[in-house]
Amino acid sequence: MRNFLETPPNIDFLRIKKQGYILSTVLVIASLIIIFTKGFNLGLDFTGGTSIQIRFIDKVDIAELRAALRTVKLEDSLIQAIGTEGVEYEIRVSLKKGKSSEIVQKVKKALKEKFGDKFEIRKIDYIGAVVGEELRKASVYSIVAVLIAILLYVGYRFEPVFAIGAVIPLFHDAIITLGIFSLIGEEVNLSVIAAILTVLGYSLNDTIIIFDRIRENIKLRGKKNLLQLVNQSINENLSRTIITSGTTLFSVLALYLFGGESLKGFSLALLIGIIFGTYSSIYVASPLVVDLERYIRGKKTSGEKTAKAT
Repeated sequence: MRNFLETPPNIDFLRIKKQGYILSTVLVIASLIIIFTKGFNLGLDFTGGTSIQIRFIDKVDIAELRAALRTVKLEDSLIQAIGTEGVEYEIRVSLKKGKSSEIVQKVKKALKEKFGDKFEIRKIDYIGAVVGEELRKASVYSIVAVLIAILLYVGYRFEPVFAIGAVIPLFHDAIITLGIFSLIGEEVNLSVIAAILTVLGYSLNDTIIIFDRIRENIKLRGKKNLLQLVNQSINENLSRTIITSGTTLFSVLALYLFGGESLKGFSLALLIGIIFGTYSSIYVASPLVVDLERYIRGKKTSGEKTAKAT
């Protein structure tokens, strides 16, 4: 293991680049079909709903609170602790569960059966569907704005070929992540959108590091054998990729398993994004640079031949 980390291996990653393209294409098309046919299980942030702030006399665990709400079938509500004392919580219930007045009565009934009179409702807010619609639009705009900014940044720092090679995998990662959420019916809320934006940054960081090494190797050896050069660059960064992705993956996995219901969607989006982000850096972004460069070089060559013939 130590030798592997100190000395870059010689793995021919791009030998299966066609298979990588096919796999990615199938996953993206399948994700789009699922998204457009099944849609998303949108959370309260997007659909509107009721927010109830509660304070208990004694300390209460989220698990106890969720168990109490199970009696009125509201156990899947978003429950967030306010402060660190464990006595104040916010319960957010989607508009799909019923009218605001009905939800409040259900919550009161469930808590009274479980905790008696040892609680008080401090605040009740209603989030309208109009606000949810605005948040949906803002989420889409934010993702598009990030992708455009990345395209401009990478195009300025490297070359247009690298910019295209960096941005297409980000669409790939975001679409597959959203496709899996649609498939399993996991709730999509603002925290999930935040996780997807985080994943885009993580995936781009991994891709940029590989691109940096490719650029350094191009300066030393030129573009004559770009396929071999890109393979070498991936191998030289492989130990860093494994260590960074591995440690991050284990941290997020712990968050998913032990972080509670309120962090489940956020951590799941990170898990999916890290896996596919690492994959796309090697099997989508890097092969795209090679093939786009070959295409441009072929167009130039054919153009020169045509000019000479005329």
